[in-house]
This record gives sequence, C-alpha cells and structure tokens, in this order.
Amino acid sequence: MTNDRFDQGIDEEEILSEDEPIEKPYDPSKIQVDARPMTVLQVMRKIDFKEINLQPDFQRNIVWDDIRQSRLIESVLIRIPLPAFYLDARDDDEWLVVDGLQRLTTLDRFINKKKLRLNNLEFLGNQLNGKNFDELPRNFQRVIEEAYLHLYVIKPDTPAEVKFSIFYRINTGGMVLSPQEIRHCLHQGQATILLKELAESEEFLEATTGSINTKRMDDRECVLRYCAFHLVYTGLMQQYNKPDLNQFLSDAMTKINEMDVSAILNLKNYFLRSMRISKEIFGEHAFRKMFARNGRRNPINKALFEVWSQCLERFDDNQLFSNKNRIIDGFINAMNNDKDYMASVTQGTGGVKKVQKRFATTMQIINEALS
Repeated sequence: MTNDRFDQGIDEEEILSEDEPIEKPYDPSKIQVDARPMTVLQVMRKIDFKEINLQPDFQRNIVWDDIRQSRLIESVLIRIPLPAFYLDARDDDEWLVVDGLQRLTTLDRFINKKKLRLNNLEFLGNQLNGKNFDELPRNFQRVIEEAYLHLYVIKPDTPAEVKFSIFYRINTGGMVLSPQEIRHCLHQGQATILLKELAESEEFLEATTGSINTKRMDDRECVLRYCAFHLVYTGLMQQYNKPDLNQFLSDAMTKINEMDVSAILNLKNYFLRSMRISKEIFGEHAFRKMFARNGRRNPINKALFEVWSQCLERFDDNQLFSNKNRIIDGFINAMNNDKDYMASVTQGTGGVKKVQKRFATTMQIINEALS
C-alpha cells in the first residue's frame, strides 16, 4: 500500500456547474420558524427531560475542550449574549439541535451534569477557577440561570426540502454541517441505520481501503449515492433529470425509509456485492482516478464511486473478473483521452448531462471489455 498521503480522503469535486442552477420553487409560506426566547434554566430542564436531543451522531466527534467550555460559561457570567440556537422540532416532545450543539452541551455539562470545573478564565479566574456549578456563589448561579437564550425552532410541518435549505443557510458557526449531516438530521429512520451499517461494513472498508474520513459523513454520502442510483435502476425512483444532487439524495433517503424489510435486505446485498466486485477488479485504485497502471493512487472520487459501483453490479461476476485488465485499460484510456468523461467526475458533477455522460461512458467501457 502506498505511503503517499495524497491518496487519503475524498477528491474535491464541484457539485454544480455555473450554467445549471438549482431550481428551488419554494413557497415562502411553508417556511415556519418560531422564535422561542428561554432562560438557561428553562432550556436545561428541557435537556434534562430529554426534550432537547444533544446526541446527534453526526456531531459525535466534535467536542470542545474544557478551556473553551469554561470561556463560554464566563461569557454568560459577564452577560455577553450568545449567538442564536436553531432546533428542528420533530414534535412537541423532541427538538434536535441543528446549530449550537456545543454551546448547549457545555451548559448541560456544567449545570445539569456537574462535570465541568472552570479553568483558564480571562476575567473571573481569581474568583471562579476550579469551581463547578454547585460551588459558585448563589449570585453567579442566578446570573447563569436567568440569562436568556434565543432559540429558533423549525416547526414539524415544514417540508423536508425547505428544512434542508434552512439548515444549509443557518450553519455559519464553528462547525458547519455538511449536506450529508443535514440529510442525516432530516431523515432519521431505517435510511440512517442502513447507511451507517453499510459504511461500517467490511466490504466497503476494504474497497475504499478505509481512507474516507468518517467525521463529516463522506462515507455515508458515498453509500447513499450508490443507493440512490440503484433505486433509479430498479425503477423505485425517477430518473435523475434535474441538476439538484442534494434533493435527489434526500429523496433517496425518504424512499429508503418507506421500503419494507425485504427490499432493504436486497439493497444491502447488492451494495456489498458491488463492493466486492470493485475491489477485485481495481484493487486499491477502486473509485479513484487512474491515468496509468503504476501511477500514484488518487483520493476516492464520489462521482466515480457512484458510477462504478452502480455499473459493475449489472454484469456477471465471472465475466467481469476474467476481463478485469481490459476494464482497467478502458478506464485509463477514457481518463486520459475523453475530456468530457474526465470533466464529468471533476466539475459540475451534479449536472444532468455530467451524470448521463459518466454513466454512458462507464457502461461503454465495461461492454467493450466484455465483448
């Protein structure tokens, strides 16, 4: 395996082309966001009663250290207003934090869980360093409890595609959610369970050599791209005919959440088979740009993952394996000599014509290799 760090992670791609704008025919009346000013004490009670969910697994790896958490508590103590919080109201009994998770987690850890001791404070260190919430003088406790937080709650009847746009626009904090993290937030159910299971499968990890960073759910987006185009191929979803890959992938998660157990199992088995085939043919170069057999190994490319994982599964295993050298040669030739094919996996990859081009050319490569 190569030691070159260039092969790690995901290849950068431009999803949209400048000449294919996304169409968003949203009705402004469907955007329903309530302003809910609450005291810190009120919010802490909702967290304590599990009415605000602080455990979304798409942000499980992002944790502030004690110093940063202490400085946030100090900001409240010296009456510096905190930025607004945004939450998705699934119903009246559960709100999911979309923006502001670390700030709420900090307050919960300090006030409810009593697990944070203040340290490295800038203004109040002489008085409060080393203290937990219960050890604060009552006047300081009261300042924290009575401080107002500005919550914006997205109502349950707001359409999912509108929520996606809202989430994408409001994520301006220290850790901006990726599109897949937003989809994960919006489409909880068997879709999120399936993507997690497949992204952690031995077959996927071997085919991708474990090189996709899991923190921002790039791995789950790759799996979802396969699933979406598989659903199109099997007639369960409409053809990709609008230049809006984000909406297409969101629609796929909605569809998966509606599928029965047997359909989910079939989808899973097709995916795992595709990963085994891809690894057998391309080895450590699977789903990566190839310009020569002995060239450097490039990062995983999402568009190549989507198209090769989908196209290979449509053929017989034995035919593919016995002609794998011809398939590899055809792929290398296309990458070097077909500018449109190269562009279809590099720029404007969400454009309809780009999607059609990479699928048509990849199918041609395989068919010619097997003929």
